Amino acid sequence: MSNLLESILRVGMTVFIVGPLTAWVARRGARERSEATDSPDCFTVRMPAAIRTIIACCAVAFELLMLGVYVWQGVSLGEWDHELVWFGHAMALAGMAIWALLSIPRIDVDGGRILSRNAFGIRKETTFGNIARATLHAQMMRIDLFEGDRKICSISLEGVCSLNLLDRLEEEGIEISDAVDGPMTKAGLCWSAIKPLTIVFNGMALVFSLVIAFMAVFTDAGARLLLLVPFLFLFIGGLLPLLMLSMPARGILEIGRQERELGFSFAEEMASRGATGTSLVDDDWFIEISNARVVAFRRDYLKKVTAHEDSESGDRCTVTTKGGRKIKVYAAGSTLEDLRSWFKQGAKARSTVDRAEDALEATV
Repeated sequence: MSNLLESILRVGMTVFIVGPLTAWVARRGARERSEATDSPDCFTVRMPAAIRTIIACCAVAFELLMLGVYVWQGVSLGEWDHELVWFGHAMALAGMAIWALLSIPRIDVDGGRILSRNAFGIRKETTFGNIARATLHAQMMRIDLFEGDRKICSISLEGVCSLNLLDRLEEEGIEISDAVDGPMTKAGLCWSAIKPLTIVFNGMALVFSLVIAFMAVFTDAGARLLLLVPFLFLFIGGLLPLLMLSMPARGILEIGRQERELGFSFAEEMASRGATGTSLVDDDWFIEISNARVVAFRRDYLKKVTAHEDSESGDRCTVTTKGGRKIKVYAAGSTLEDLRSWFKQGAKARSTVDRAEDALEATV
């Protein structure tokens, strides 16, 4: 590619993308703040402006940084490294692709009318009267709405006014169930806890792979760079999630200890109770997933549960078993408080909104 064409493309990226995009992000952020409302009758569920703005600004900043280094290196050292600029373009485009995927989906509620838009910009319209059920995936931070068995739309639980939507669904008498409806098993709990991290890591591997593909097309390195793609997925998409298994594995091992000491089978006991999904709180069991950790205890295994406290590794409490062993349990503060309340006062009904609020707290 000629130097003249590269210069034109670099100037074009700056003039027609970086500048206007910065101004547009600022305007959209101000507009969205004015749209947020506590009303259950008229609201918009979408990804918060802060998250989208940060991603967009990072993409723009990386582009400007690479351009700055390129100019400085050329002026000071006389070396105009075009590959550096193309790397900046690739990272900026990858960042803006992520920004678009987060920005486009939304749900607008106006009275009984629901207008949704998915990540591909496809719009659908329905009413609360047509919604048969909704599912909440607390670990994936997602709400799905269904007309019969057909999914109409999905939206992130982290979206502005997402709790308004859950409140409205409950007000309309629409069933909100756990998105994970399979039998509760140790393997299922472990996978549900680690699944969001696995998706994030594989998404990172995909983004880096697209950057490498972009560089392979526009730089002299060519196809040699593509050899890195399998290793990216192997390391980021495979090895890192395996390392993260240590987080839920501790809770799973604790279930195993309870099985041995109390003489029962977790799978058989859950099957006899008809337990499904990833949450169970009754007179005998407290099972929740929080911060990619499995918190699961049977009442007759415990002697004492302390109040939760802050630590460098996050919120935690200390559980003492009837055998005298002390266990440090890490989870969201609300989950630990629910555990202590369950142990002291017995089981209490937890609504879907309660679970959603716990999931949101875990991200703060």
